[in-house]
Amino acid sequence: MTRPSLPARSARFFALSPLAFAALTAAATLTVFGMAPTAWAQAPASEQSLQTAVPAQSLALTLNAISRQTGIAIGADAALLQGKTAPAVPSGLSLQQAIDRALAGSGLVSVRSGPGTISIRPQPPVAQDTVTLPAVTVTAAMDTERANGPVSGYVARRATAGSKTDTAIIDTPQSVSVITNDELRSRQAETLSQALNYTPGVTTQPTSFSRTADRFRIRGMDVESANSGSMRDGLRLQSNSYDGIQEPYGLERVEVLRGAASVLYGQLSPGGVVNAVSKRPTSEPIRELGLQLGNHNRRQLTADFSGPVGSSDTLDYRLTMLGRDSGTANRYIPDDKLYIAPALTWRPSADTSLTLLSFYQKTNTRFSAPLPYQLVEGVGKGPYFIGRGDFIGEPDYDKMKGEMFTLGYELSHALNADTRLHHSLRFFESKVTWNYLQAQTSAAAIAEAASTGVLRRQYSDRREHAKGLVSDSRMEFNRPLLGADHKLLVGLDLYRMDYDSENFRANTSSINLGSYNYGQPVTVNRDSALDRGSRRKTTQAGLYLQDQVSLNDRWTVLAGLRRDWAQQDQTAHRDGSQAKQKDGANTWRLGVVYKAPNGLAPYLSYSESFFPVSVSEVSGMSFRPTTGKQYEAGLRYQPEGSRTLLSAAIYELVQDNVLKFDAGENSYRQTGQVRSRGLELEAKTEVSRALSVIASYAYTDAKITRSTIASEIGQRSEDTPYHQAALWADYNFASWGLPQLRLAAGARYKGSTRASGIATGMPAYTVVDALLGYRFDAHWDLSVNVSNLMDKKFTQCEFAICHYGDDRQASANLTYRW
Repeated sequence: MTRPSLPARSARFFALSPLAFAALTAAATLTVFGMAPTAWAQAPASEQSLQTAVPAQSLALTLNAISRQTGIAIGADAALLQGKTAPAVPSGLSLQQAIDRALAGSGLVSVRSGPGTISIRPQPPVAQDTVTLPAVTVTAAMDTERANGPVSGYVARRATAGSKTDTAIIDTPQSVSVITNDELRSRQAETLSQALNYTPGVTTQPTSFSRTADRFRIRGMDVESANSGSMRDGLRLQSNSYDGIQEPYGLERVEVLRGAASVLYGQLSPGGVVNAVSKRPTSEPIRELGLQLGNHNRRQLTADFSGPVGSSDTLDYRLTMLGRDSGTANRYIPDDKLYIAPALTWRPSADTSLTLLSFYQKTNTRFSAPLPYQLVEGVGKGPYFIGRGDFIGEPDYDKMKGEMFTLGYELSHALNADTRLHHSLRFFESKVTWNYLQAQTSAAAIAEAASTGVLRRQYSDRREHAKGLVSDSRMEFNRPLLGADHKLLVGLDLYRMDYDSENFRANTSSINLGSYNYGQPVTVNRDSALDRGSRRKTTQAGLYLQDQVSLNDRWTVLAGLRRDWAQQDQTAHRDGSQAKQKDGANTWRLGVVYKAPNGLAPYLSYSESFFPVSVSEVSGMSFRPTTGKQYEAGLRYQPEGSRTLLSAAIYELVQDNVLKFDAGENSYRQTGQVRSRGLELEAKTEVSRALSVIASYAYTDAKITRSTIASEIGQRSEDTPYHQAALWADYNFASWGLPQLRLAAGARYKGSTRASGIATGMPAYTVVDALLGYRFDAHWDLSVNVSNLMDKKFTQCEFAICHYGDDRQASANLTYRW
């Protein structure tokens, strides 16, 4: 197989380090096999045929795949299918031919048991009458779902984020949303922020910023890498905001746990957790190549291979790759990337599995500098503005180049039928070279730029290097006690981070906003006495205990306790001064769920969080950790056997010990409090075999309720609207005789917001997204995606700075599977 090559410019830019090249070469030598995904059809039973081949796999999964493609219900006693496998079923076979192929050699036969229904029964003995068995609907795809595995469609039923165990979402007494891989692909999410656009209670930065940092607000509270809120596979991934963003193409799903969750994850923002789940090796072969072309000269190649290593029954691999060469809506800001993720799973026995997970990524972009609101169109009064897409830096100076490498493993071993050991460990390292020019923010400088067009600038010249080791070890005990089933979890997680930053900042040459006369000199003074950076070492250890109690298949109680120890040691580069701080905290949670026979599941919960104040922020001063408390009541609805999950929640979330800088006193104070109350609604459902829908709504009242600065009390949280809503509908035209054609469209509404440094609010807006897809055959797929279809102009502002919202982005995506 000829390996696709990147365009020439990308090939020059993505010169691999020896370590990355060795990893890629080793992974690429693995043998690869193929699997094509299923597609649905809805023609009469007599005309049914498979549109997509089904790989060799368990018989239950194969029958489920045939049922989903043809729209015919296939029923069987689950015991009949246990332990049976089916050969590969090629596309183009009729319904009956496909079922006969799947059942070959199994000792089972198919019998039509009603309109649109087929039953699977034992093959009758010779010369004896057939014994009729009751039909049981096959729900293999749902029943065999794993919380870190693939999901067909948009409706996930299980997650790990809410309990650190593979748990049904309906059993989790806290708000959890899952964005599946199918949803990520349908909307062609370029960043983790875009992946969360249809999730209730979440606000994100525009892509101009979010391609450099994974930063979100959940329920009005900051959630990002710097406060542990952005994770990978349940473990902390990064040390600071700008280590690099997570690549959506490398993810199987994204889990969002809303609200306080320190019992599970230690030091954490009270807003919650965004947990990205890596693609993992599969026993079913996957071979996929993709090409994407888009506006701003976007060119992207992707590849995803998985399957057994050779003929092994115990060793599976996966290799996921992406190469991109692209411009952006902002002049002089590229969006180039190389991403390589090799993975390997070894299952020496039914009791043990070991999965190695790693990725390497290299990025080339420039930082989209924050803009003073007075110089932003539609917000300031001019007459001079910094227009949409305008670049206020210097093309020969500005750069943001980063590399990130991770290597880790997940080990699971059953000690006996009731006890299992889980252990995860990961090492990560990142390096970022980051130079950019930004506007001087003094009142005189901004007034001069607005009236004369001469923008005074300052440089920020940074070199950042971070590395860390994180692990989580836990024992899981599953035993009955006092008439209830207990899933007891006892764990210890550890985190060690070393973050070194050099940061020089000073005034430099100006630029004319009327002519953008680039080429102005930028002279950087790197005298160590002027270095604003430091070296900071952080250590965290947490011991936790959790019990999930199930009673009569109706009641679930989730209770947890945790003790955390945290230490920070910082040395300032400027003068060698040192700061140390030790913190500790006890947190707990308690929740209860009742599952009614009709699919309704109300719940109540209480949870806590804590997060130490960074010593780098307070220049050696010592403050108590911030703490969070959340009360939540919710209701979920999931009819038995359905592909529907409806969720509703009301909550109150309070963060205490919020740090405030009092400009009048020129010092920090710690008596602040932020309170968030709200309502969240979410629906993910497959209404029919042709129509899938995602809908969400959030009402968020987040504000400062206590502060040393009297004028702040009652002030709304930054970039947090009272009202937010989204709707995405995905329809295929099988009932029109065009099963290959698919159309999807969505709308995102964000209500008005307030920025604390701006007198007027930011107006509400609605953005429309769309998808048109066509499957030529079992191998070729083509889709055209457009985000912000109507090219709506909007601005995101917080404090006294702004970024322009995303303009229209269009891409054509061609995928080949074999």
